[in-house]
Amino acid sequence: MPKLNPYLECGKIINTHGCKGGMKVDPWMDSPEDFCDLDRVFIGDGENKTPRKIVRASVMQGRFILLMLEGVDDMDAADAMRDTVLYAAREDFHLEDGQYFLSDVIGLPVYDAREGREGQLLGTVAEVNPGVASALYVVDTPKGQVMVPAVPAFIADVVPGEYVRMTPIDGLFDGE
Repeated sequence: MPKLNPYLECGKIINTHGCKGGMKVDPWMDSPEDFCDLDRVFIGDGENKTPRKIVRASVMQGRFILLMLEGVDDMDAADAMRDTVLYAAREDFHLEDGQYFLSDVIGLPVYDAREGREGQLLGTVAEVNPGVASALYVVDTPKGQVMVPAVPAFIADVVPGEYVRMTPIDGLFDGE
């Protein structure tokens, strides 16, 4: 299995909050509460990420995070971190069997599940968009993009870092 990225984007600092180093974060997780469960975040580009201990994280306005990091003690230090993308270590999450990170699906080949693992290649997952009832996989095909709901009726199997098998309805991938 290909090596999966050890760090996952989990949010972005969008503003300061107060004068004691508080920061307003837009969390990029299933829920803001999931972000608040983290003990640390990582900052940096590429493979060079530095851990930062979370002193306090709480949900604000039902959607954002009020974040206090160790070593960020005033408004100037917090302001210097504005627009910083925050990362979480993959090892800090405990997924149940069958669960995976949506970022691990992007770039994977998509096969027709009706023809087995080595069946017809339908395309490649280009992106995953959040939806109201479920996420939508955007699949690049030779004839353009196709959006497929990430529900069991369509997604037969996902092996993170390897492939996705879908059970499409007739005409979905052949442009009929």
